[in-house]
Amino acid sequence: MANDPERYELHYQDETHVETNPYLAKQWHRIGTQQRIASVGVNRRVTVFGSKESRGRGRVEVVCGGQDSACFARYLTALDHWHAMKGRDIFLVLDHASCHTSAVSERALAARAAWLHVIWLAKYSPHLNEKEREWRYLKRDVRGHLARDLRTFVDEIVDGLDRLGGDERLIIDAVPQWFLDGHRKVPTGRKAGRPVGAKDRRPRKPYTKRANLPAPTMTALYALEVNGSDHFSPHALFSPYGR
Repeated sequence: MANDPERYELHYQDETHVETNPYLAKQWHRIGTQQRIASVGVNRRVTVFGSKESRGRGRVEVVCGGQDSACFARYLTALDHWHAMKGRDIFLVLDHASCHTSAVSERALAARAAWLHVIWLAKYSPHLNEKEREWRYLKRDVRGHLARDLRTFVDEIVDGLDRLGGDERLIIDAVPQWFLDGHRKVPTGRKAGRPVGAKDRRPRKPYTKRANLPAPTMTALYALEVNGSDHFSPHALFSPYGR
């Protein structure tokens, strides 16, 4: 790559979560006064899949609503557009996250083997990934305050990614509308609660009322052996002599 930089590119790829709660960074406050930080009632987060070129010639960033193989596939689609614009072969540095090593992701990487070459990092070695160092700057500069709504929250993340630098930047906002509407999963359109007339796959066991008695002890078992089940007295449960 060093001998022919116009033909090859080296991209360090990684992903991170960005939460609606403010990022706890260093702040000024008066001595003897506890600093108070406002937070949201229910924390929400998005995931950023991104890569930076080792020579600073550009970056590819995708903001998604989750961290799974489908979101990693959106990043690979953005990388397709980058490859179409530049026409260079890409060496992609990846860690062993589950979204990278799943069967779906392996097939997607194999389909691009003609121009995309994967370099797997050693396990538990984030210090070898140059992309890891950028996330602290993104969270420090962008998430130091609360956003008015989720749309503003995502827009600030996109602006923060653009300020990370690079000669050319491909940043895609792939956050679905149902996430911005406040849902945690794709809404099905069904009303909340159990549908009328729904039946269980397995019949439920009928409810039987049980007597609230103490657990059997060795003394009670001894009383059963001596007196027999017909002459058993509940007082044997508490008698030290079994009778």
